[in-house]
Amino acid sequence: MIIGYVLGGAAAAGGPVARADSALHTAVSHNNDIVDSFSNDPFKGIDLTSDNPDIAAAKAAVATDKQKVVKWQAMVSSDRATLRNVRPELKSSVFTLPEQGTLDRHRQRVDAALSALNTAQKGIDLYTKEFAFVDPFLDAMAGFEAIGKAGTANDIAGVKAQLPGTGASMQKAIDLAQPPAVPAELAPALKGIQHVLTDLQSLVTAVEANDASAAQKAGTALEADAAVLDKYDWTAAETATKALFQPLIDAYNRDMKIAAGS
Repeated sequence: MIIGYVLGGAAAAGGPVARADSALHTAVSHNNDIVDSFSNDPFKGIDLTSDNPDIAAAKAAVATDKQKVVKWQAMVSSDRATLRNVRPELKSSVFTLPEQGTLDRHRQRVDAALSALNTAQKGIDLYTKEFAFVDPFLDAMAGFEAIGKAGTANDIAGVKAQLPGTGASMQKAIDLAQPPAVPAELAPALKGIQHVLTDLQSLVTAVEANDASAAQKAGTALEADAAVLDKYDWTAAETATKALFQPLIDAYNRDMKIAAGS
């Protein structure tokens, strides 16, 4: 009878344990992809220190990162749903007492995997907010690029045509620049860029009105704007982003190691 009880307990626990093993194996197999996504940085493609920043390349880099995060989200959602479904089956009963230790170990691993996936979801949520900001910001930078070309060609009408759209994109970016997803360190630069747009509008208005005094005033203001932006440390945002994500990376790796049975 005792032998039958032990064997029956093993059989009763076998199904839940096997399903837990399968769910854990799938979640752990996604580890490399998720860790790689944690290393994404939407700001890494934005190099405004260059005289000719490649906005198109920055947009392409962001688009690639977006695709990775979409894939990441699908993995996290699927793995979390499967693990949540299997967890209740790992509770002990009078029939599974002989396999109590096995069930407990698997439940601990499942809990660790769920904790890791919750951490991953926090990363996804932060990236989603970053991408929402980056899109209009890069649109504004593209507008500045067009303004620069028009200005070089002394095309006042071309500069004027670009100002409304560029200004709208810049304002949208500022509205979406909410910490911690978007580093607070970016705020001074964003305001500085917005001042440039305001002073450019003043310059265009003065030129159209043939107001030399107002044009000179606007030109002086633009020189001051440029001096402020030249002092800005564009690596500050990247540093802040790394500091934001490193604790999440550490927590994810720690929990996933337990989930893997290490």
